[in-house]
Amino acid sequence: MRKVWIFFFSALICFAVTLSSAQAKEVLDLVILETLPVPIVAESRAEFEKELIRIMPEHDINIATYNAEGSEERAKEILSELAHKPAPDLIVSVATLAARALNTSEEFIDTPKLFMVVSAPVEEGIVPAIGAVSNRNMTGESHVLDAKVKLDMLDGVLRASNPSSPFTIGLVHSTYPSSSNLVNQLLALDSEYENINLVAVSTTYLEGDEGLVEMTDSIVDSLNQKRSELDGYWLSSGPLAEANGLVEKVKETSGLLPLFAESISSVKKGALIGVVSEPASIGKSAARKAKLILQRKSARDIPVGKMDTYTVAVNVTTAIKLQLPIPSSYLKLSKEHVYQ
Repeated sequence: MRKVWIFFFSALICFAVTLSSAQAKEVLDLVILETLPVPIVAESRAEFEKELIRIMPEHDINIATYNAEGSEERAKEILSELAHKPAPDLIVSVATLAARALNTSEEFIDTPKLFMVVSAPVEEGIVPAIGAVSNRNMTGESHVLDAKVKLDMLDGVLRASNPSSPFTIGLVHSTYPSSSNLVNQLLALDSEYENINLVAVSTTYLEGDEGLVEMTDSIVDSLNQKRSELDGYWLSSGPLAEANGLVEKVKETSGLLPLFAESISSVKKGALIGVVSEPASIGKSAARKAKLILQRKSARDIPVGKMDTYTVAVNVTTAIKLQLPIPSSYLKLSKEHVYQ
């Protein structure tokens, strides 16, 4: 009888061990390299992590996050340091400078790579065209609308007021790559719009939190000097779009308001109209691509695309102040993002 019990318990232990092994989760190692800790970067990354864990419950996902503090050189240094460690299953870059450093790195050619919060992947040399695949084992999505679509939207508002002369709009940006790329795209289309006259208002990109404060002050001064020439300004994507207090400071010193902004927070603070992919959409979309890669689909086979989910926002108080009627179609698109 004793032998029977011993056999029974031995069999039970073997079954438990087998069951435990069957239920053990596969471990996946991810590295996330952020350009700088501005809201759109931090929030998109947080949404990415949350969504990836949700849609891959059968895996234990270990994520190591590094921040380049706004410096491309620091991003390169981080990648060089990581090259001495075991290669992760996926490297994710967030924002342009981190993506640039990762794309040009020779140390991770064989490691799958994914980017997000990059507005101009073609200009950055990641792919030759939207819809193409990368030969650097990297994929991702641009999170901004085409320049022409944005200009069409603003022109629709301005045209509704039957202006007697074009609105002169300062294109606020820094020399940060994504910001200057977008401004160049807008300027190239300027002549197609009789109601819009675009003027570049630039400042040199400076790294770090102190640099963001200096850039903000520089733009505030520039707009104040040009206030008699401008009817408003366009707040392009990039670090300045995330700068705390920029819209308020410009309003206090020059009275100018943004006519177009590429962040919802700026519309809340007074921008006439804005359109943007929100961090939740950016992070979730990137997580779905990451799942494909982690399930062994090559990043080389996934075309670089554009986000297809955008949020439109309008500020009716600014519209009334500037005597610019907002088309009903824009109000419908804005839904819960109508501010005053």
